[in-house]
Amino acid sequence: MTREEVVKFIQEVRFGCLATVAADKTPRVRPVAIYQVYGDELYFFTFSITRKVAEIEAHPQVEVVWSKMAESAQVRIRGQATVVEDQAMRQRFREDNPMVSELLPSGAEHLFRLYSIRPETVEMAVGLVPYTGVAW
Repeated sequence: MTREEVVKFIQEVRFGCLATVAADKTPRVRPVAIYQVYGDELYFFTFSITRKVAEIEAHPQVEVVWSKMAESAQVRIRGQATVVEDQAMRQRFREDNPMVSELLPSGAEHLFRLYSIRPETVEMAVGLVPYTGVAW
């Protein structure tokens, strides 16, 4: 599988399961809309008051898994999650994802937190075969 095929897979699935490490060092996993790719990085947003923000700040290493159960296919990406401060990128993300404005009530823009993940490891599995690395 190629990088382009991985991006297409992610964009079709749209929601991945984001794994973080909690303060007590236990794993935390939740579904998150992670499908936006600009350049070499994946982008997602959350509200600044969520638990995952504190978890990412303390332990920025994360992993995301997207799956298509009907095809027994999975993509796994591991990397560092970084807060995106660049205003142009934040604006671009919001323009490309109008749901952000729908989810943020007027006056709550300060709750918008944008993250990027630069993949360090990308793996794909189909069926019962083992994961294979994908060059990013």
